[in-house]
Amino acid sequence: MAKRALLLILALTFIISISACGDDDDDDNNDSESANDDANDDANDDADDDANDDLDDDATDVFSIESDDLTVNINALPFGLRVMDKSKEIVTETLNWESGNSLFYYRNGHRYTLAEFAGKADIEGGAELHYMTGEGDGATVTVRFHTPKSVEVTFSLDRKDGFMWAVQDMRLFDGEAIYGLAERIHWAYFMSEQPVLEIGSLNRRGQWFPMILEATIGVYAPFYHSSRGYGLYMDTTFYGFVDVGAFVPDRLRFQFQAGTDDEIALRYYIHYGPSHDGILDEYTALTGRPFIPPKWAFKHWRWRDTHEIGPGDLDGHQVNGQLAEDVNMYDELNFPIGNYMIDRPYTPGDQGFAEFAWDPERFPNADDMRQSLFDRGYHLIVWGAPWAIGFEEGQNGWEARQNGYHAPHQEKHIDFTNPDAYAWWKNKVRDFALDNDIHGWKLDRGDEDQPSLWWDVYWDGRTGAEMRNAYPLLYHKNYYDAMMEAWDGDFVNIIRAGWAGSQAYGVPWAGDTRGAWGDDPDGTDLGLRSLLLSQLHCSMMGFPIWTNDTGGYREFRDREVFARWLQFSALSTMMEIGGIGAHAPWDMPTDPNYDEEMIDIYRTYTTLHHDLVDYIYDDAVQSGETGRAVVRPLVFDYPDDPNVLEMWDEYFLGSDILVAPVWRSGGRERDVYIPQGEFVDYWNPGAAIIGPTTISADAPLDRIPFYIRKGTEVLGRVW
Repeated sequence: MAKRALLLILALTFIISISACGDDDDDDNNDSESANDDANDDANDDADDDANDDLDDDATDVFSIESDDLTVNINALPFGLRVMDKSKEIVTETLNWESGNSLFYYRNGHRYTLAEFAGKADIEGGAELHYMTGEGDGATVTVRFHTPKSVEVTFSLDRKDGFMWAVQDMRLFDGEAIYGLAERIHWAYFMSEQPVLEIGSLNRRGQWFPMILEATIGVYAPFYHSSRGYGLYMDTTFYGFVDVGAFVPDRLRFQFQAGTDDEIALRYYIHYGPSHDGILDEYTALTGRPFIPPKWAFKHWRWRDTHEIGPGDLDGHQVNGQLAEDVNMYDELNFPIGNYMIDRPYTPGDQGFAEFAWDPERFPNADDMRQSLFDRGYHLIVWGAPWAIGFEEGQNGWEARQNGYHAPHQEKHIDFTNPDAYAWWKNKVRDFALDNDIHGWKLDRGDEDQPSLWWDVYWDGRTGAEMRNAYPLLYHKNYYDAMMEAWDGDFVNIIRAGWAGSQAYGVPWAGDTRGAWGDDPDGTDLGLRSLLLSQLHCSMMGFPIWTNDTGGYREFRDREVFARWLQFSALSTMMEIGGIGAHAPWDMPTDPNYDEEMIDIYRTYTTLHHDLVDYIYDDAVQSGETGRAVVRPLVFDYPDDPNVLEMWDEYFLGSDILVAPVWRSGGRERDVYIPQGEFVDYWNPGAAIIGPTTISADAPLDRIPFYIRKGTEVLGRVW
């Protein structure tokens, strides 16, 4: 494991070194000649320079393709493109689109451009351009309309061997903001979100992002929105990175590995909105419409990281003591009934996940336990993983070993590219769900230790370099297919890892966010801060529904952090409460242990969330049709308001509720920006507040500032 992690780090170090290799050249004049001068001074690069010198004066082939919404100007040599709207305003363009080679590639560490234009052919919706490269081989660039609002660009090489990277440079305009790319709040969180830091913003400009799934805040998508009204999606699962002006201020570079057996070295789509909703509509039509859970799944969830062994009484039956405590205390304290999730370990054997059966020591009388939950109205969700482990005869790992179902070079992860393995696991998941009335899975992992290197060859021939990011897509689809067979849509799966397309198979939760760090007795409020950003990043990435471990997976040590976290989660799309420790107001890790004030806050906000379920669900159904985010930053609805271009500490829940969370411990008031329109303070519903304006909002510990658009019918009344 340590060796594998080291190799991954070395691979990413190589990415950085390649990026830096061209950056000094771009600082000089951003043209292909200067870049080639420094590309290892080898003979192939010299030939590339000579070819470009000979052809620059003749590079006059500029032509256009058009749809009802866009015009794309294409410069043949050096290759470049410019996308314009119907009024001929520039939407986006490649860097130095008429004078510099913005599209190029590396093979075995040497940089090559498109050196000689060999002609073009008209195709349906676009054009196919043919080239000779600086290393003397053929290449093809195809530019066509995928839809009237989406432009597809593909780059392929005739020779496909060696270690290759494909690179495209786009122009960053003055004042342009870039959104999306990763749930993680900053590139510095790569490999670990610990310790939690006060870094990151809504706008990704000036950041550099490795595009490789890493635990535990593991949702990534090689896809971004621009404040100029377009999005760009890189259609690949290979390792790569996106440099959003970190090295060269006016350049957005995406660089990804290219397979030696693949027809396409690089493919990307430019999606014209011009609204953010329009961008997501185009993007999710291509990659998959979001999965929308049933309405009951939007009620709050209760769970614990580990249910310790020990009995407790529930309706006269001896069941797991901590589960009995949760259910009985909910009854006693009159908390609303939602959903109950059981994390690992809950089955016998290796790591508590070796076979699909209840562990009779940890969960005795499982049938009676489930019946008590169902009688009260709970739905049951359990933990899942892409692991076939446990090697005693009859256990999952033993079966996978017997049949060759494991991923290459290990005996843990299932090789979901093998159709027999895929069907074997899907049927196990389906049957366990049906037999136990399980209506959801918490799909953990898939973002860390699956085989991920070039020599890890999966059943279908893909290498680990391509499968690192593709693996969770197959993993999540397997459980999705199983639950569709079992419950025909009446289920919910939440996912920790994710790549472009994962939105079709589950709802992300924000991994192991911390409410405490190390031995700090006071905990941290920065974990909660990070989630305000993570939720909005996901909204830009095609994941309209999102949730998190309220109170922090690493349990809070500051009661104010728990109070503020409950408020934030109540006014998010989904609300799940749990992690290491009790996460319960009747058993606090702070003083008092039985906390009357926190009990009232817990009841208030779980009840508020339940009262909002119809409102949230109605918006979610629409998001399933278009990809529109249910929770979204203000820039979605007010793209022309410069005050909200980078605002991350306020958001809309649905179309009509403006939320302004308090995340800093000790805070009792905050400034709130009210955008254009009329809004009513939920806590003081008097005269409407007319925006745009900034107000000071009171925020005692039991109150989160939020506002409802005037005239909206929500929470049982018209505001």
